[in-house]
Amino acid sequence: MRRNGGPPFPRKVPAWRLLVLPLLVILAGCEDSTAPQTSQVQIQLTDAPAEAIASAQVWISRVFLKGCETEGEGEEECLDVDLFNDPETPRTYDLLTLQDGITADLTDPVEVEVGIYHQLRMKVDSAVVTLAEGYSFADGTLEAVLKVTGGGTIKVRLDQPIDAEADELTVVLVDFDVDRNFVFQGGGTGNVFNGVLFTPTLNELGRTKSGN
Repeated sequence: MRRNGGPPFPRKVPAWRLLVLPLLVILAGCEDSTAPQTSQVQIQLTDAPAEAIASAQVWISRVFLKGCETEGEGEEECLDVDLFNDPETPRTYDLLTLQDGITADLTDPVEVEVGIYHQLRMKVDSAVVTLAEGYSFADGTLEAVLKVTGGGTIKVRLDQPIDAEADELTVVLVDFDVDRNFVFQGGGTGNVFNGVLFTPTLNELGRTKSGN
């Protein structure tokens, strides 16, 4: 209905709509504030030269972080956060190709919850060492297949806990030092070894942080 041919009367807005709109805005704000914040973590691998070894292959089936929260008096509950876990298809690396600044991605950038992670560990299923020219084992072979004792889970010595902050990518570079991790047992004359022990000790070599 128009008033003397003028513009139509303004339509009344139902009172319930005036109440619902602010409520929806409040609910949306609450949803955003309670959503968990996330970060990303990636692990890379590198190595140093070794005189007696031509190649050192390792099979890694799992890489994971441990986040610990204090519970009660001095007690901590540590949760595993997988960055890579595939026992059926472990990732293979020839450590001797990771020299002179060359690195390999041990994991992709993986989304994790924001927080402090005190430990980094990896599971090495097995390793194969091939000796360099001029070296051999006492039985005349050049290759040794090694197993890791204790289930193969190795703790990486971190310089400090990994602080995964919101919307950041933390990249940790791990040094898999062949000379330190493969210990040859003395044998006969010259460059002949009775065997080789796999005693993995892994250390953080560096760390970078950037926006993801």
